[in-house]
Amino acid sequence: MKSKEVLLLAVCLTAMAPVAQAQTTTSAADPQAQSLKGVTPPSSEPAPQRQQGQPKAETKPPQFDNEQYQFGILTRGPKWTAENTPEIQKIQEGHMANINKMARAGKLFAAGPILDGGDMRGIFIFRAASILEAMALAAADPAIKAERLKLEILPWFGSKGIGVKAMEEFKKNPDLKWTMKKYHLAILKRGPRTTEPSAETQKIQLAHLWNIRRMMDEGKMLTAGPFMKDGDLRGIFVFNTESSEEAKAWAEADPAVKAGWLIVEIHPWLVAKEVWP
Repeated sequence: MKSKEVLLLAVCLTAMAPVAQAQTTTSAADPQAQSLKGVTPPSSEPAPQRQQGQPKAETKPPQFDNEQYQFGILTRGPKWTAENTPEIQKIQEGHMANINKMARAGKLFAAGPILDGGDMRGIFIFRAASILEAMALAAADPAIKAERLKLEILPWFGSKGIGVKAMEEFKKNPDLKWTMKKYHLAILKRGPRTTEPSAETQKIQLAHLWNIRRMMDEGKMLTAGPFMKDGDLRGIFVFNTESSEEAKAWAEADPAVKAGWLIVEIHPWLVAKEVWP
């Protein structure tokens, strides 16, 4: 999606339907196993006090309060071009109209363009029951139908409440102006190192989980979570910074990244500030 299109997305967020009463919330029964998929979303449990600037060596993982979403990655399709013809403008208008339609249906709770001009064009976060439901919602998108864009959807186990705050604020004030802000999205991929002795594996998993918790407490990380499907894409971090250098440094400091289990790909992402829980 083009950066100017996200201004229309701010309008579409105001049209979203209320969250279904039966929204499911789950807790990670085995957070260490979740961390092997990429990352596990932080819990509401506070991080322990640190002494003299050093993190405490933890023996238990933090608890997690999460729910499942469908995470959509828009990339350039086989018929993407940089042209701006009347036909392409019409496709873009239809693309935005479908975004509005998905939002009004109460299914699309966060979205925005990737700003670095590469193959990845944008992100959708659906509150949908399945990949098939999310794909059906997106299937009417003229940009996807015309093969200008391609959509991959992965089940994602993320922090509870994404997009809910935005809806609550809109209910209080229908004239609310959304704050569009640049963040950095870290896509975590399978790293070259996949085996460790058992004791070392557990140590790295635990350090990985508590690193996420501490970054959340410090306001550096807004959300994180694993993709619940085996493959090279393992999970995401969303960093609360406009600096790509800072986001890269934070991502590379993660114990699982340092150990070679994960590699990281950083992208600037523009999305409404109000969608974060």
